[in-house]
Amino acid sequence: MDENLSIDESMIPYYGRHYAKQYIRGKPIRFGFKNWALNSSDGYMLQFDVYMGKNAESVPQGYGVGGDKVVDLLTKANVPHHKGFKLFIDNYFTSVKLLRNLASMGICTSGTIRDGRIEKCPLRPIAAMKKEQRGSSDFRFTDDGKILVVRWKDNNVVTIGSNFDTNDIGTCKRYARGQGAIQIPQPKLLQRYNQGMGGVDKMDQMVAVYRSRIRQRKWWWPIFAYLLDASIVNAWILMRKVHPNDPNCGTLLIFRRYIANSYLERYGMPSSRGSSRTSINPDARYDGKNHMIEYSNTDKRCAYCGKKSNFLKCEKGLHPKECFK
Repeated sequence: MDENLSIDESMIPYYGRHYAKQYIRGKPIRFGFKNWALNSSDGYMLQFDVYMGKNAESVPQGYGVGGDKVVDLLTKANVPHHKGFKLFIDNYFTSVKLLRNLASMGICTSGTIRDGRIEKCPLRPIAAMKKEQRGSSDFRFTDDGKILVVRWKDNNVVTIGSNFDTNDIGTCKRYARGQGAIQIPQPKLLQRYNQGMGGVDKMDQMVAVYRSRIRQRKWWWPIFAYLLDASIVNAWILMRKVHPNDPNCGTLLIFRRYIANSYLERYGMPSSRGSSRTSINPDARYDGKNHMIEYSNTDKRCAYCGKKSNFLKCEKGLHPKECFK
């Protein structure tokens, strides 16, 4: 696992009728099935759970719907405790109670938090901070010093909580009317949060670019196609880490094309028009399966090179000499 993990909701497009179909305003995909996903910062999906209604959810653990789902996904993914993993979540999941529980598990967590979940933390009110200049901030620690809550004024007021980070102040670039680019103060907690959050959105972006668009009437087909595309994205990310110089994983499109050609070479039926192929995919050529020569009593031309021969091609359509190389 990567050090930085994030949990967010992902939408699976579906426009039919189903009791679990959701509508979320402001999402790129507004209608469909909601999927909770645990991803690394590079987009690799470690665990998921498709939302199938309130009655189908697991036993409540006292952290709310979002907080319970965070604990459930971390448990299913077997994220080790006290190993330095950092988790980033948004305000749908975060609460002070959840931050305390994850701190006891040794999982470093940061997340934006709603005003009603800070347990009466004595920060300056949001209405008062809206009148202050950009870059102003306020922070408080809990009595035991384990939970930090920071409120920062940008275009809007943002509140964020953490069970491991500090209140160091950095700077960020913003644009002001009549002044151009300016530097304003920003807590480094927010900078680290922006760097670690977004793994689920990155995966959604890669899935949406080359989504499998095979239409079916079954309600479960969009979920199957989504998980197939997510698996290909996962495989591409792993391939780039293990074989960074392999030309077949240069881009996601090249990698998907390579997978499709491999399956066609291994399981597809060759064309009956007799057109010869100039190259064979190595995955099909060296798989060690179905390469037995079928002999014939009559002279026929080889399907691979066109020369006369008294044997047929193998089941893969390869010339026998190519099979034994």
